[in-house]
Amino acid sequence: MFGSGFFTSKVENYIPNKPVKFKKPNEENPNKIEEITIPELIKIEIPEFSSNYSFYINPLLSSGHVQTAYTALNNFEKYHHVHYKREILNIENKTYQVSDNIDLKYDQWKGESTIALDYAINTKDYKHDENHLNYKPNSQSKELPPRTEFKNPKEEIIKNDSEKPLLLILHGLSGGSYEAYIRAVLEKIIEPPYNFDAIVINSRGCAKHTITSPQLYNGLWTNDLRYVINEFITKKWPNKRIYLMGFSLGGAILANYLGQESNSINSQIKGAAMFGTPWDFPDGAIHLRESIIGHNVYSPTMCNNLLKLINNHNDIMIENEFIKEFKSNPTKYKIKFLKDFDEIFTSKLFGLNSANEYYRLASPNNRLLKIRIPILIISSKDDPITGYRSLPYSETELNPYITMITTTIGGHLGWFSLNGERWYVKPICEFFKKLNEFDIDETSINQNDLPLDISKSFMYDRLVNQMIVE
Repeated sequence: MFGSGFFTSKVENYIPNKPVKFKKPNEENPNKIEEITIPELIKIEIPEFSSNYSFYINPLLSSGHVQTAYTALNNFEKYHHVHYKREILNIENKTYQVSDNIDLKYDQWKGESTIALDYAINTKDYKHDENHLNYKPNSQSKELPPRTEFKNPKEEIIKNDSEKPLLLILHGLSGGSYEAYIRAVLEKIIEPPYNFDAIVINSRGCAKHTITSPQLYNGLWTNDLRYVINEFITKKWPNKRIYLMGFSLGGAILANYLGQESNSINSQIKGAAMFGTPWDFPDGAIHLRESIIGHNVYSPTMCNNLLKLINNHNDIMIENEFIKEFKSNPTKYKIKFLKDFDEIFTSKLFGLNSANEYYRLASPNNRLLKIRIPILIISSKDDPITGYRSLPYSETELNPYITMITTTIGGHLGWFSLNGERWYVKPICEFFKKLNEFDIDETSINQNDLPLDISKSFMYDRLVNQMIVE
């Protein structure tokens, strides 16, 4: 039965027409320069990500729905025992520069907002701090997730050196650092032979972080990530090489951020990977409604998880006029599905008209062509949450910085192989380790090989190609 392919998941690669090149000095002859592209690196060094590679699936987990249910319903407490030290980062009332003459605030709450950063600690360095609750901010009322303690402000967990690269991870919708799909990566990548430093950025209200300003987050809200990178990471560790990883909605936030930054991306950021990312939000919404399980199970479950975020932070969230109106007359609103939540809350909380408008604007496909660091996209074609119709095939072909990997079986953030382990863990650790040995060969980048910059042909919400009066 295994030979038939029914219990195997097949890997395929989609590569750009002219992938960007990377270089490093030859180990034996430093005067000689080695060059390689991401597709070549995968083919030579990471067979698990190569086209036509197949891995066996547990016969009981042979569909996308079952893979998804298995990862969603289990907490995997017996596995991936990663320890965290939590630091609560205050978002100061600062601005960042968008262009030469435009500055924007990171958010509207004048220094009230906070983000929970969880530092991953490897086994040999972890020491329980019985006084960790002494470092808990007064605003934080929630009990922390398992194996998580508050960080002593005087403790320096990460050194400002160039030897150990830093991995920043973004989780999926209403998830957090405790998610098993994240812990599976962290338990390997922070240990030899990879030896990365790692931090998980928890979205507002997630992973038992207590919200301190009346705002949630969404797929287009990239400013928390931007603030962490601009005002904290790169200032605290200016010698670090930085890599980024996003899962599901976290992958969408990450892709949107990288596209927004484009050529202005911080030079310390060297690469990124996204898993199970929804690339086209409108299509994803249709995909959920078309599926019986998606409509009746996935969508209501995601909606309920988001409603819990509001209810668990009622004291602060009720300061928002839309939440206050909802709380004063909840019977007026019918909120059962994910789109209901986005229609009533997500869109309104961020100054948009409707869920559909939010979906159109938040789709990462809008910004993939602008990304200017190497990214690896990993998706399963049987993903019941995101579907496969809107995978960025053409964007991958056009952008020299993108490589996409798909599997036939894997579900949404599942990818459980026959031995119960997640297929992607070891190869993604290998990928970042190998990529960290190289630097982009700037001379290999021909501007004619990059996607067109349509900002000159599409302005003021209309086509203006060669029609602007100088």
